Amino acid sequence: MLVFGMVSVWLFGREFSQNTVKDLLALPSARTTIVLAKFVVAGAWCLALTVQLVVLGLAIGTMLGLPGWSADLAVSGVATMAVTAVMAVLLTTPIALAASAGRGYLPGVGVLMAAIFSAQVVAALGYGQYFPWSIPALFSGLAGPDAGSPGLLGVALVVLVGVVGVAATALWWRNADQDR
Repeated sequence: MLVFGMVSVWLFGREFSQNTVKDLLALPSARTTIVLAKFVVAGAWCLALTVQLVVLGLAIGTMLGLPGWSADLAVSGVATMAVTAVMAVLLTTPIALAASAGRGYLPGVGVLMAAIFSAQVVAALGYGQYFPWSIPALFSGLAGPDAGSPGLLGVALVVLVGVVGVAATALWWRNADQDR
């Protein structure tokens, strides 16, 4: 979540820090198209990082000779990582909104850190299945064997956050003024 969040912070906050947002807003392209293109690039970078993680994990496991290897286990693990990565990407959309509305990196980083911290606390209190930023850890098993399953409601909350984050970011960019 931290790495994927930083991808969104960079893509949506850098125009403000480098003072190029006025040029971007003046383009004859629809602002919604610009936002969607940024989200596509973020998704592509996160996919590349996930593939790199899977390949490195499998290579290191092979080099160490870890026991319990099977093709079924590898396929299951890769599928779990892929779904977890998709959920994490969806949860970065409000971070993109924070970087945009806050006009720079720091608001996005602040929201990212608050989300990660809150996810840990809420999951530790036993309510992680209702807090979208806790769901990837619960789904992947990272939260431990005693943590509850996120269930369909948890996954639906993650998708809802992703859709609302994209829509809100696109709306913000559509209404942003030219004097930024």
